[in-house]
Amino acid sequence: MILSDKIVVLKKLSLEDAESYYKIYSHPAIIMSYDESPFLKNETPAQFTERIIRLCEYIFTIRPANQPHLIIGDCALHHWNKQQKSIEIGGSLFPDFWGKGYMKAAFELLIKFSKQQLAVKSIYGSTSASNAKAIRLVQKMGFEKYQLNGPNIIMKKEI
Repeated sequence: MILSDKIVVLKKLSLEDAESYYKIYSHPAIIMSYDESPFLKNETPAQFTERIIRLCEYIFTIRPANQPHLIIGDCALHHWNKQQKSIEIGGSLFPDFWGKGYMKAAFELLIKFSKQQLAVKSIYGSTSASNAKAIRLVQKMGFEKYQLNGPNIIMKKEI
């Protein structure tokens, strides 16, 4: 499955992407936003990628539209609640690509997909309460603070 616009190409994560995908979550600037390591003990890139694919309903690599072979991040839809018509959204980008509109474009594609294909009415996103850049991004997209959950903040958008 591929979703795209003029800014990004979202390509379904596969085991072929394992090495690049693992590098996203091993990057020091990304690790800092997590309370604990995203990796299990002795987990290989392929094992990590396979585990994450199993955990998410939909998970994609983010690639610039003008460089569709370059993986710059990931975005996902997970914890789909069909009865409540809600789903969680999340993602990470290599720091060199922060502030350039890639995550906003990726999230807009996922939100459109959620509404049109999954009949979702509410989108949630969780991040560290100290992750000001992520909070500011989703607030600009219409998300509102929903609740605090320990060190994390949950943002919500009705669609």
